[in-house]
Amino acid sequence: MKVHSLVIAISACMITINTPAQTRDVCLEAGINVPMSQKAGTGSDIMLGVNYGQFYYNGLGFRTGIQYSASTAGINDVFGVPIAFAYRTPSKTTAERFRTGASGARDALNYHSPYGNGSDAASFIGGFLINLFSEMEFFAGITPGYVAGPSESPSKASWGSSWQYWEDSWVEKKHDFSLTLDAGMSLNYSIWRFDIKLTPAVHYNLTKNYIYHVSSGENEKVITKDNPIPIRWFFTINGGLAFRF
Repeated sequence: MKVHSLVIAISACMITINTPAQTRDVCLEAGINVPMSQKAGTGSDIMLGVNYGQFYYNGLGFRTGIQYSASTAGINDVFGVPIAFAYRTPSKTTAERFRTGASGARDALNYHSPYGNGSDAASFIGGFLINLFSEMEFFAGITPGYVAGPSESPSKASWGSSWQYWEDSWVEKKHDFSLTLDAGMSLNYSIWRFDIKLTPAVHYNLTKNYIYHVSSGENEKVITKDNPIPIRWFFTINGGLAFRF
């Protein structure tokens, strides 16, 4: 009986030792969401979010969370739940971080201009900081969500000698439910258990939630009315602070 107990105890220890190491983190982030459409006259929108990530010894992992935008392409109150598979590169040592940072600063300085000017210092510092990251993360996934706000009201602009020419433009909300395909990367700057994160990404809206409309005319007469244009591509860039545990 004692032998069996000893074997079970040793096996449990071996399983514990061989269990892949895990790294978990919780991240608060904020950034901007930019519709990638030349036709749509919509600007960038503020995004806020919180997400949870878990990574294993081989760098593979996943992220999920919740995000909110007060306005997206002119439509108010948009919520999303990103779900993504991710890969995190091995961590660089402090010496490696400073070596790549110095190399990036030198390359940025040489690329910027062979002549000395006031921008050289900014190029040097920017090149150093952008290459000082400790790890990179790559991710791809989906974001199901809910678009709560109504369609945008038409916005009329007038011009001409007597303001006789006008143009109406607005964004129509086609559906409440939304779904996007997402892909991006993140640069992690580690300080003890904290990560400062810089995350650019692109998103493709599968559900055609945002439809851009424009029409123009003279006085009360409509001269042209463009075909509705779906706004499907978005670019986001977020900054975040994560805590690992």
